[in-house]
Amino acid sequence: MGRVVRVASSRWGGGFPDWMGGSRGSRQPRGGGGVEGNPRRPVKQQSHASSPHVAIAAPCSLWPPLLPLLAGDGASAPPLGREEWRVCLCMPSLDNGCLSRPEDDDDEDILEAYGGSGSGIKAPKQTLTPKNEKPNGKVRSISAQFHSATLSPTVASPSLKYSSRTNSGTVVVQYGAPDNTTWTANPDFHPEVKLVGCFDEPPLTKAYNFMYERPGTTGEVLSDMTLSLAEEMQDIMLKKGKQGEEEEEEYSSVNTMTSEAISTVGRVCCDCSSHLNAASVLVEGCMEDNKSSVVQLDLSQVKGFSLFPGQIMGIRGSNPTGNKLLAQELVDGKLPPEPTSPITISTSTGPVQLVVASGPFTTSSNLLYEPLTDFLTAVRNNPPHVLVLLGPFLDAGHPLVVGNDLGETHDAVFNRCLRIISTTLESTPTQVILVPSSRDVCSPMVYPTPPYDVAGNFTCVSDPALVNIEGVVVALTATDVLFHLGKEEISSASQDRLVRLTRHILKQRSLYPLYPPHESMCVVMEQLENYVHLPYKPHLLVIPSDLRYFAKEVEGCVVVNPEHLAKGLIGGTYARIELHPPSNDKRMVNSINVNVLKV
Repeated sequence: MGRVVRVASSRWGGGFPDWMGGSRGSRQPRGGGGVEGNPRRPVKQQSHASSPHVAIAAPCSLWPPLLPLLAGDGASAPPLGREEWRVCLCMPSLDNGCLSRPEDDDDEDILEAYGGSGSGIKAPKQTLTPKNEKPNGKVRSISAQFHSATLSPTVASPSLKYSSRTNSGTVVVQYGAPDNTTWTANPDFHPEVKLVGCFDEPPLTKAYNFMYERPGTTGEVLSDMTLSLAEEMQDIMLKKGKQGEEEEEEYSSVNTMTSEAISTVGRVCCDCSSHLNAASVLVEGCMEDNKSSVVQLDLSQVKGFSLFPGQIMGIRGSNPTGNKLLAQELVDGKLPPEPTSPITISTSTGPVQLVVASGPFTTSSNLLYEPLTDFLTAVRNNPPHVLVLLGPFLDAGHPLVVGNDLGETHDAVFNRCLRIISTTLESTPTQVILVPSSRDVCSPMVYPTPPYDVAGNFTCVSDPALVNIEGVVVALTATDVLFHLGKEEISSASQDRLVRLTRHILKQRSLYPLYPPHESMCVVMEQLENYVHLPYKPHLLVIPSDLRYFAKEVEGCVVVNPEHLAKGLIGGTYARIELHPPSNDKRMVNSINVNVLKV
């Protein structure tokens, strides 16, 4: 029920307006003699001549024209019209700031308000705002509320499976000559670390704008990449004519109708939304000279093949109908050239010691970063020259992040992780390289991923990145391209699957040759060619993956998969790499030693 307001009879002439159903001298309450809206309650009739005030039940605090009446200043109140009176009489009442119906307010004595004898029950005090009741229990301080260990106990619960491990430090993979390794860095030797760009482009060193691509950008980028690799494959695909007899062969369009063998280049794609299979392979030509046609690829005459969507292929075959290309020979790309930079590692300085670890760096049950802490302790006890840490540092797929169960902000967790790294290694001469990940909640979730913008003694590079360490070219990526390729590839060849997937990366000259990309990837096509291309073959390729750890030589390149430092509730692995001066045959692959160890 609304608050009762008494209006002076001298102001209103002793009664309600005529249109309300009463006279100025007296008023018979409507609704059968009861209070309006509650006819069950009788109201004692009385003359306004004997009562100087009239009671109006309305929540006047919600309507400005009645505020002067509440203050006792009836003269300053404006006259009310028909609609304004109706609003006053029909408005609901408030009970502690919440709307309620007038007939539900049984504690208020309406009879006493009209001059009768009330029931003696005192009406509760009306308030316009909710009561500010103190909560039960003690209130935490500001610092305690934002502390992960106090606000969210699950964040600070140690992982029992991780702490009960017994294989810490166990070597699970060896590559090279283990008898010729020292695994100890020369503290007086500080190798030079430089970033390398693709082609004439400088390396990616800062964030860029994304989501600004034009509709035709993707087609243009894919066409340029196809033409670039087609030009590199000319010496393999095209037959050179004899001097003075015939001209050199040229590429034909994929839909050229001919029964003779032709040479063409196209990009592999699928004719449906499901996974690629031998019967659904299509080849898309490039856009130059209106060659961007799509035809079906017949693989029945090919002895062995390994294909995936987005792969740039050289094809020799015929197309009698113009709709189906009968392949006779497939060329799956070409290896990039060897690096031209001289290797400056010498026997006097000793080998370069390199340690690589990839995130996640904490178990899935908490954010205490126990694997990272134990790993950094091992690094501090035997510090390398260079430490490479590949993201994610705070995985967007972590259960506590997905469930929004953190007691601190994402940036606070990330900064705490960096603080653990810097404080643990502050007394060592180790150079720390940070590689971001598109899975990290603290970095733009785009690929290529720009470097972290953090303070401290860190070298921040992009994902992917090319790094030159004393002339040794190292390719780094935090993206699981091996898993993405393996999920989409079809193959009839019987060979090592991990070697085959890595060979695709090298021969396609791209650290992410898959298109369309994996559903978890947000690839910016305008930046793909500039920062993902391999201008030359690296000496060392570090490519963390959910696939099993390995260290292998693939096409003259040492490929290392250190896996991840944390795998669910248990610890993972990391890699120690030793770079020696090249031997007499000048093959760097024979001068690299690798150990993959349990954390």
